[in-house]
Amino acid sequence: MTYDPSYNIRTTMVNLVIRRHLLAVLLVAGLCPPPGHGNAADLPALIEFKENGAIDWTAGIVEAKGTGVPPRYTYCSRPQIHQKQTLIEATSKAHHNLLETIVNLRINSDSRVIDVVETYPSVMAQLRGMVKKAPEVDKLRQYQYDGTVEVWSRMKLNGGFSQLVLPPEIRHIESIKQVLIRSQSAQIQNRPRSAEVFTGMIVDARGMRAVPVLAPMILDENLQEVYGPAYVSREFAVQHGVMRYTTDIAKAKFDKRVSDKPLIVKALKVLWPGRCDFIISNADAAKLKSASDHLKFLKECKVIIVLDPR
Repeated sequence: MTYDPSYNIRTTMVNLVIRRHLLAVLLVAGLCPPPGHGNAADLPALIEFKENGAIDWTAGIVEAKGTGVPPRYTYCSRPQIHQKQTLIEATSKAHHNLLETIVNLRINSDSRVIDVVETYPSVMAQLRGMVKKAPEVDKLRQYQYDGTVEVWSRMKLNGGFSQLVLPPEIRHIESIKQVLIRSQSAQIQNRPRSAEVFTGMIVDARGMRAVPVLAPMILDENLQEVYGPAYVSREFAVQHGVMRYTTDIAKAKFDKRVSDKPLIVKALKVLWPGRCDFIISNADAAKLKSASDHLKFLKECKVIIVLDPR
């Protein structure tokens, strides 16, 4: 039988394809939801895959991989010291790739995390400290036949990270009245008490090639802000995220984040070139202005945005 050199190449390519699909499945299964504001595990995750990592915009988690390669000619005996060195190398690369993924995250239509770092250099030192403490996802660790090790590190987008990078315009709101414009306040007071009250908002933005960001804005047809920095209170944004993304509107309707009676609106369009801010109809915007109760759920970030799978 003659040796076919292309056989090994074909076999390797097939194995790589299979492994990549399995890794994607494991990654989705391995991402866990942040505490509070509903169970993100019940919602289909919106995951954005990067070269060396992935961003789960539903659970608010970033993961990145690192690979450690053992010294040459040691794959047969695999001494314990070489295994430890290889694991340390893989973990270091995972942290490096995690930091690289994080600094390229989009905050809003105007900025990324790297812009914050360039403006405030001390932020980078704090991000490095967070990444260094990022835990490994144990069930994603893989060993190859030659001693190569692949590990994944994970970091939450909420909490300390959000506190560092969210726009300063998102401030702590002591009272709902602080976000009321005078004219809106008068309109609300004059409206009948029978106005329909909602407990959250779901924005259907599928089919618009929109991209997820940490702090999107929702505007009416006159480009007046309906949801954004003026309405969000910082403590809720830091703890739970400005909003949650998903790909399934049917399941979003039953998510605890928007409680039992969400207002469901269809985005008319997404603003270019950022593709992260959404226009809704004036009629839907008026529904939000119909009761002061709605300002409370906006303040508490009880908003879900439905996008197409990435």
